[in-house]
Amino acid sequence: MVKTYKNTKTVLLMFVLIIFTVACSKPDIEGYVIAIDEQRLLVTEDISLEKYEEIKNKTVNEIDRLSGHISLIYLSYDDANAFTKGDNVRVWIDGGIDQSSPAQAGAKKIEAIK
Repeated sequence: MVKTYKNTKTVLLMFVLIIFTVACSKPDIEGYVIAIDEQRLLVTEDISLEKYEEIKNKTVNEIDRLSGHISLIYLSYDDANAFTKGDNVRVWIDGGIDQSSPAQAGAKKIEAIK
């Protein structure tokens, strides 16, 4: 009986640790929403507000030609329309990232940074 209790306790502890680790994971990307297209967001990665202000009205091609590399990613997300251009967001990627230009990925979670 004591051994069964220890096994149950160990399994429960491992389950709690896994849930805690998954729930508290860090976002994969932080950036600004450049454009919204149905169920996709175009997001810049890791740029300052000042840099966003410089590029916010430029096309993808114009951004690509700018000096200094600005990383862009299209994110598929069912609730994309909940965001607006200029929102500062945190993104958790679902699966891998397609290394096209701009990159593409699915997002499992996106939250606005207030």
